[in-house]
Amino acid sequence: MKLLIGSLLLWTALPLFAADALDKRLKAEQWDNYEPFTLLPHKTNYLMPLTYVDGIASTLNRDGASAPSDNLEAKFQLSLKTPLWSKIYKDNGYLFFAFTQQAYWQAYNTEVSSPFRETNYEPELILMLPHYRNYEEAASRIISLSISHQSNGRAGELSRSWNRLKLSWVTSIGNVFINFEPWYRFNEQKKTSVDDPKGDDNPDITKYMGWFELSAAYKQDDATWRLMLRNNLRSDNKGAVRFSYSQPFNRHIRLYAELFTGYGESLIDYDRSVTRIGIGFELNDIL
Repeated sequence: MKLLIGSLLLWTALPLFAADALDKRLKAEQWDNYEPFTLLPHKTNYLMPLTYVDGIASTLNRDGASAPSDNLEAKFQLSLKTPLWSKIYKDNGYLFFAFTQQAYWQAYNTEVSSPFRETNYEPELILMLPHYRNYEEAASRIISLSISHQSNGRAGELSRSWNRLKLSWVTSIGNVFINFEPWYRFNEQKKTSVDDPKGDDNPDITKYMGWFELSAAYKQDDATWRLMLRNNLRSDNKGAVRFSYSQPFNRHIRLYAELFTGYGESLIDYDRSVTRIGIGFELNDIL
């Protein structure tokens, strides 16, 4: 963890670049020019057809049936947003509806008909306020506030969900971009039984997911390096690290590689320490 935090500090010490990757991303999207319900990329959209994962449950549980799980699986993410309201106050401010889906597919587990081991869904309502405040060599770029619901759409003992109010603050130093995202989890009532659909599916989730996420992205020519850190700030020190890299493969897609280790990669595994390494393709760059 200390090594990764040191790497993040080293990134923030890099010299300034003339080009600003975030400006290029914002100009490319041109939010003011889109009609409501036009679909735009939100987070990255990618497909990793081959990943190796260690730490997931050894047994799959789907629809009341159990089967051995496979360490080889595919993972993909679909993440889109649409503008609902532009120039909310003094020609500034944008309201978006966003939707992100992550899927964990046991594509090579043919003995049990290659099931989807887990699927997570996250709709969000986002108020985004682009601005520019220069503090010497650093700049505050975007502040956003969002209401997020994330769940895996399952029932009974396998149900997982939580609701959050998230604040996101994006700052930049040259072509290094840092996003600090703290959140507040809305409390839910306790379950009266395992099958109670109204109770809290995972009351201890913040013990593993924490209360914030810190991420950084660095644009190096056409390549993008990204680092995500999460920690519960408790004595047991549970957290997660994700490191990813992408570069153009052709005019339409990018090569994408990812390493994740820690808690909370998926909702079903929020309380399990998982390590995954994978490679695949990315459809849109974050910058």
